[in-house]
Amino acid sequence: MSIRFIAGVALAASTFGLLGCSSFPSTYGLDAGSASMVRQTCNEIMGLRTGPEFEACGGSLADTVRSLQDANLTLQADQACSEQGLVRGTAEQAKCVVKFRRAAQSSVVANADAATVPAAEPWQSYFSMSQSQQAERAELSCAQIGLHPATSGFWGCVSDLRHSIVNIRPDTMP
Repeated sequence: MSIRFIAGVALAASTFGLLGCSSFPSTYGLDAGSASMVRQTCNEIMGLRTGPEFEACGGSLADTVRSLQDANLTLQADQACSEQGLVRGTAEQAKCVVKFRRAAQSSVVANADAATVPAAEPWQSYFSMSQSQQAERAELSCAQIGLHPATSGFWGCVSDLRHSIVNIRPDTMP
C-alpha cells in the first residue's frame, strides 16, 4: 500500500511539474522584454513554434543577448570611469569599472521597452526551409538581437544557433 501511495505521489508531482512549467514561457534568464524578443525571433524569423528546437533556439539567442548586454554594460562602465579622469589600463580604472558594473547589475530597470521583431517572410516552418533559407533565417535572427555581420560575434551567433537546432534534430544538418 505504501509503495503504491509513494508511486502515485511521485507520478502526480512529476505530472504537475511538467504541466505546470509548460504553461509559463521561458525567460531564459533575461528581462521580460529581451525574453519576448528572443521568443518572437525564434517563432517569426526562425520558423519554430514549440518544443525542444524552439527552446534550443531561445537558449542560444539568449546567451548571445546576455553577452551583448554584458559588453554594453562594460562599455558604459569604461566610459563613465574615463569621464572621472581615470586612465584606461590602470588598477584604479579597472576597479572603477568593476564597481560601476556591480552597481548597475544590482539596480532594477523598471521600464524596459520590448524590442519589436520586424516582419520576415511569411511564417514557414524551419524544417520545411531549404538549407539556404535556414542559414538566412539564422543570420536574420542574430541581426535582430543586435549583432552586425562585420563582427566575429555575429558568425558565432549564427553557428551556435544552427548547431543548437541540429543537436536536437540531426535531420536538419546540411
